[in-house]
Amino acid sequence: MASRKTMLEEIINEINKKEKALDDSLKTDDFGTFSKLLEERFELLKQLEPFKTETSVKNIIENILKKDSERSKSIEEKMKKIKGDQFNVQVSKKAMKKGYLKVEESLSRHKINKSG
Repeated sequence: MASRKTMLEEIINEINKKEKALDDSLKTDDFGTFSKLLEERFELLKQLEPFKTETSVKNIIENILKKDSERSKSIEEKMKKIKGDQFNVQVSKKAMKKGYLKVEESLSRHKINKSG
């Protein structure tokens, strides 16, 4: 029985480490690492199956669900910001091209007096 308890504690400890790493990767917008950590956490959660009746397991699952809900909202906000930034970049890119073409046309039509 002691080994079962030790095993459960080790799994919970690893899950807690993944949870902290998930928060850190989200803060730094490292979505590649975030995705990898979610997969690793899922594998750990599957190991909790034999312990599903334990109160500590139920509590950790509830905490994970709550944190994931908050993370989901944060990701949605970041996605909206990225979409807005992308739109602004495209508008700026078009404006630069149009502005550059007008300057280029103007230069080709008028001879520049380089002597001052």
